[in-house]
Amino acid sequence: MNLKRLVALLAASGLALSVQAADLMGIYRDALASDPVYQAARAQYQANVEKLPQARAGYLPFVSGSANAYRNYNERDGTDDLDYSTRGYSVSLSQPIFRLGNWIAISQAEKVMLQAEATLATSGQDLIVRVAQAYFDVLLAQDNVALSDAQKRAISEQLAQAKRNFEVGTATIVDTLEAQARYDQAVAKEVLDANDLEVKKRALQQLIGKVPEGLKPLGEKLDLQRPKPDNIEEWVTAANDSSLAVAVAKAAYEIASQEIDRAKSGHYPTLDLNAVYNYNKTPASSLGEAFTGASVTSKNAQVGVVLSVPIFAGGGTQSRVREAIALRDRTQQDLENTQRTVAQAVRQNFLAVTNGIALVRALEQALASTQSQLESSILGRDVGVRTSVDVLNAQQQVFQGRRDLQQARYAYLLNTLRLKAATGTLTEGDLEQVNRSLSRG
Repeated sequence: MNLKRLVALLAASGLALSVQAADLMGIYRDALASDPVYQAARAQYQANVEKLPQARAGYLPFVSGSANAYRNYNERDGTDDLDYSTRGYSVSLSQPIFRLGNWIAISQAEKVMLQAEATLATSGQDLIVRVAQAYFDVLLAQDNVALSDAQKRAISEQLAQAKRNFEVGTATIVDTLEAQARYDQAVAKEVLDANDLEVKKRALQQLIGKVPEGLKPLGEKLDLQRPKPDNIEEWVTAANDSSLAVAVAKAAYEIASQEIDRAKSGHYPTLDLNAVYNYNKTPASSLGEAFTGASVTSKNAQVGVVLSVPIFAGGGTQSRVREAIALRDRTQQDLENTQRTVAQAVRQNFLAVTNGIALVRALEQALASTQSQLESSILGRDVGVRTSVDVLNAQQQVFQGRRDLQQARYAYLLNTLRLKAATGTLTEGDLEQVNRSLSRG
């Protein structure tokens, strides 16, 4: 089986479902609406957004009102018992004038907002990578199924020929047994590949909530481009500024640093503006003979400022300050670790892209060489200088080379996405560019 026939077989296999097949962007849009991990991240973002209005509420007026209605029963010696009703209501207002802890809480909440936005963006980029990974896992599994089928058929042809040659006495039983063993192995490999394909489809289903009818395959011509800029240290430097993971860690450090000042604010006085209005209505008969009329109404209003000065809190404030300092130091180390981890991830993915280009080109050349070797082995067997085992070995190398090449092509595309994700610059446009690598048929 020559290389052109092998490529045609792959295109005509399960990958030929691409007539009505979904492409990478279509699967991504489905995952964007259905992936529970991303939806959970969106819900968490909405929850974190509320931290800012909650913090601002600590420096806005607080107004409360209450109303009451009582039925009173009084028994008194030497006079008539009293049975009467009272009603009243009150309204109070409290406006913080100076509460340092509340001001700091607002600034912290603003940083929580930035942290939440970066975290959600990270989840979005992670979704892009997970979708591409699941998509190409299915394609690779389909390729393996098609290759296993092609390999089984090719070995079947060799087995049939070995049997004929043995019957006419031009080959030994060894050739037939070897071909039979290879055929049995190919059947087992086909079963394993079919099982793996089903597993990969279910993994994709977990993202989009359904099993796609078909996926568009990768085109035969893949545009291999080196990263831009083509300098690993420039990518590392840029990642320190643009990485979402670093942004989240920096926000956590700043929040923890401000928590120290917030804990210290427990030593500072607070000043509030308070206003109260009370209204009560009581029957005159319940107040004695000096009061006339059906009822007596009382109204009272107060406006003033309240200064509260903490003197001693049992050492709790000092303890909270020490706790905040320790937590600040921890987030500082977390930030350092995140920066180093991101730098390592950038270097690793940069090398994976650049080396992936070299690997794809090398495997393309190796596949062409193994195909030539197979053709010469077949010719050598026909003229008696090669055996059927030599042909089987050459066929095995061709099929393995094709598997390795397809895997390397998918890995290259995934690593280009992972590189940009590591720097925090991955967008849907990058996924669209990878999508253009798929077959248009």
